[in-house]
Amino acid sequence: MSKIYLFRHAQASLGSDNYDVLSSKGELQAAELGKYLCKEKLVFDKIYVGDLRRQQHTLEIVSKKYNESVIAIPKPIVLKDLNEHQATEAMKIEFPRMINDPYLKSLKDKIENNPKKQHTYMILGFKYFLHKWVKNEIIIEGIIPWEKFRFNSVNALRLILNETKKDETIGVFSSGGTISSIVSEVLKINNEIVVADLNFSVRNTSFSSLLYSNKEINLLSFNELPHLKDDMITFV
Repeated sequence: MSKIYLFRHAQASLGSDNYDVLSSKGELQAAELGKYLCKEKLVFDKIYVGDLRRQQHTLEIVSKKYNESVIAIPKPIVLKDLNEHQATEAMKIEFPRMINDPYLKSLKDKIENNPKKQHTYMILGFKYFLHKWVKNEIIIEGIIPWEKFRFNSVNALRLILNETKKDETIGVFSSGGTISSIVSEVLKINNEIVVADLNFSVRNTSFSSLLYSNKEINLLSFNELPHLKDDMITFV
């Protein structure tokens, strides 16, 4: 029986010009993940990673901890299909055209009245946008649509399974939406809004695990985070 670990990247730089960069806290999270995996003596036969910087940087920090502990870690195989969906990029383009949307205007008013809850209202705004985008109510030229993203992430899982041999341990470094899509495929969840919303539960550097044997795949665990506590736990 083979085991596949799905790792979400560490905290990225939400609110900055380039989200695809780990924050200083994200770098610490990735280091804690690496130390935990070394302590558990988890040895991988293969490692896969997307080509986004936040995904690869998380793996680089984990790999450094393996090297410091003199534990072998394989050279990663880059799979672009492990990349995150492009809802954030889509939102940056479309939001200026949605200034008269009643719900978004209400969230803006709430932020002005209660600035301390700005992050909460921003997440609600993103979730509102995400649902419209998932339902194809918003289509933006040059942005990979939700349906294509789902196809890509499921295809990444199939490629990994096709290359997984008996009793191997596989590491996959990706993003919350991609992990949610893969887990939903394993659980046969067909409601696309449910699949998209699962993303909001996946914590930075958490891992989910799959068991694979006799061409059958099953979910063993979801969103584990034994290496982080308190204010080190983040969702972006």
